[in-house]
Amino acid sequence: MASNVGKRVGKRIRELRVSAGLSQAKLAERLGSGVAVETVSRFERGAQVPSFEWVERIAIALGTDIDGFLTEFSTAAPPPRAELDRILALLRPLSDDELTHVRALLRAHLNAVEGAVSAALRRPDAG
Repeated sequence: MASNVGKRVGKRIRELRVSAGLSQAKLAERLGSGVAVETVSRFERGAQVPSFEWVERIAIALGTDIDGFLTEFSTAAPPPRAELDRILALLRPLSDDELTHVRALLRAHLNAVEGAVSAALRRPDAG
């Protein structure tokens, strides 16, 4: 049985593939030698959940990037301008060294989020 995440990822792959005017065979070809049409079919059905690396590879083959692929999954509204201004106001007085630490912290956070997303995409359906 396909997981909910697997179904959503598969639906997004199919949407982007159809939008690009590609058959499953053509997408498999774009993904490289050794990629079977059945692999694309399993991804689209949610029968097999692609790893984060595969999702990125598929996105590129479909003419987008990982952000474009994941846009479908984003439910959060962009932060209001006032919130962005507040963040900038907090960052402006920081020294270069402090900004380097903030940047490292944000990168670590993003890496952790990417790891969690990748793990969720690989996790078998629990129910």
